[in-house]
Amino acid sequence: MEKGSKTMKYLTLAGHAEREYAPDKIFAASQKAKAAIAQFGGDAVINSTLGECLDEDGKLMVLPTVERMMRTMPVEEICSYAPIGGIPGFNEAVQISLFGQVSKRFFVESAPTPGGCGALRHAVWNFLEDGDAMLTTDWFWGPYRNICEEHGRRLETFPMFDEEDRFNCEAMEQALGGLLERQNQVLLVLNTPANNPTGYSMTPEEMDRVVEAIRRFGALYPDKKITFCLDVSYIDFDDTFENTRRIFDCIRDMPENSMTLVVFSMSKSYTMCGMRCGALVCLGETKEAAERFKAAMSYSSRSVWSNVVRMAQRILVDINLNPEVKRQADTEREKFRDLISRRGETFYGEAKRVGLKCCPYKHGYFIAIPCKNPAKAAEILCGDNVFVVPQARGLRFSPCAVTTEKCLRAPEIIRRAIEKSEEETK
Repeated sequence: MEKGSKTMKYLTLAGHAEREYAPDKIFAASQKAKAAIAQFGGDAVINSTLGECLDEDGKLMVLPTVERMMRTMPVEEICSYAPIGGIPGFNEAVQISLFGQVSKRFFVESAPTPGGCGALRHAVWNFLEDGDAMLTTDWFWGPYRNICEEHGRRLETFPMFDEEDRFNCEAMEQALGGLLERQNQVLLVLNTPANNPTGYSMTPEEMDRVVEAIRRFGALYPDKKITFCLDVSYIDFDDTFENTRRIFDCIRDMPENSMTLVVFSMSKSYTMCGMRCGALVCLGETKEAAERFKAAMSYSSRSVWSNVVRMAQRILVDINLNPEVKRQADTEREKFRDLISRRGETFYGEAKRVGLKCCPYKHGYFIAIPCKNPAKAAEILCGDNVFVVPQARGLRFSPCAVTTEKCLRAPEIIRRAIEKSEEETK
């Protein structure tokens, strides 16, 4: 139905809400996989759709410390409102989770949000003007585009990888410079480490080049505002804590017309996908800037979701402000991380052996497989009871949700399906 159409009775949607309502690709693929499992049994199906940790028996993996806290939580901590800006200790807990301690380098403020998705919403709405474009890589989590369009913004991308399968710093600089010619506000979002959907993690040297570009553009465009946002939703499923946090060391000597944000999510790091808790975090260069950020985000929160699940905030605080409990949770998470990494390495290694081209994978929940006709390839795979997520540039496979044995089997099946899809579209 076209915008402004008067042919449908009893419908009063505003013009901007009359749009294409295509089913979410991830959840649509998941529903097909579940139907196949019901018909053929779990052993016959490879369900690589949702980004949830499943064990080798196909059961949801939840940190034992988190589960214990949830089951023993007083009802007041479950059902009561939480303050809009977070319960006492929330900001400190976010910092300890991210940095291992309360930051001494930045003035940090954290705005609670419903997962990383809510944090991205706040960034898109508050750091871009109407009609502006957010900039990110051409391999990206699909809802990035939805969030932009829902709020009257656009999404622009640059090639993520160069010819040597490294992060394409040159393309990023060119795209950032082009946006600054056209917009007074620029928001650059980079999803690293363990990028969704590729599993790629930027090196400190690559991050240094990004920060250097922001410094240079900040000087060239002193009257414009540059927001740099790191989406680190998968940071705890990359490498060791010390290695993954090296990217934060690159954030230094930022220009006065810039601000650095971090998307923090409990969905992955605390295995609480359904509890919907995260934060948009400001790494402030001044106390005044951080406080102004917190005030603006709190206003937005009150206007959209009011407050965020108290129970999830309480768990975050009680883990991170208790060193002994934190050590226990960290140990549990490392076991989850190591299992998923082994699965990813199994798939990636077998893909190389059978000649299936993948994007460069380091760690994390997902692996991306470039192909010319993702939708057709995914359709063919359904006939083989292999369920993946078709994206604009290829297929997404989820080692986080697939057993090691199936990660070994899947590459050859996917390779054949891609070849068949390309033959049928010649």
